[in-house]
Amino acid sequence: MIYDKVIQGKFVDLKSITLEDADVEFSYQIRKEEKNCKTVGQPASSLEEQKKFIQWQIKEPGDYYFIVWNKKGERIGLIGVYDIHDRTGEVGREVNNGSSVEAMEAEVLLDEFYRTVLHLEKITYVIYLSNKKHINNHEKRGIKMKQTVTRNGIECAYYERVADGKDFAKTRELLDRIGGSQA
Repeated sequence: MIYDKVIQGKFVDLKSITLEDADVEFSYQIRKEEKNCKTVGQPASSLEEQKKFIQWQIKEPGDYYFIVWNKKGERIGLIGVYDIHDRTGEVGREVNNGSSVEAMEAEVLLDEFYRTVLHLEKITYVIYLSNKKHINNHEKRGIKMKQTVTRNGIECAYYERVADGKDFAKTRELLDRIGGSQA
């Protein structure tokens, strides 16, 4: 689905992905990068396949896919919330070539979006067990793995949490401090 507003932060903005050639090309290339394809699932086999996925995604109820833009106007990442039903959604499709601050803020902005715009009450995550960095980030925020599952033939950690924003409180404080120091 297309969210027709820009979600603005201090360091990044989130904009719904479109069928613009530049969006399709960016999403295809960033997912194909070796460091990213190991953590985000099967990349599309071609630009045309990526375009077909975006066409499907735009029409799919309960599926929001955003490009992360830095404040220089550059596309630096992707993030989404999808498979929304019964006030529950899955967060993922996350890749980011920006700084750690930009990646953190993208997550915080998405958290605010699904809580305040979509009014979700529960969030799930499925993370490849090989993605130690992302798993460690969840553990640091106090999110505990519920079980292991298999997705795309790969063993994954399954997480579930209440969508109350509490696990992002420290991240928000850090971003506010950093953002205030740049004013």
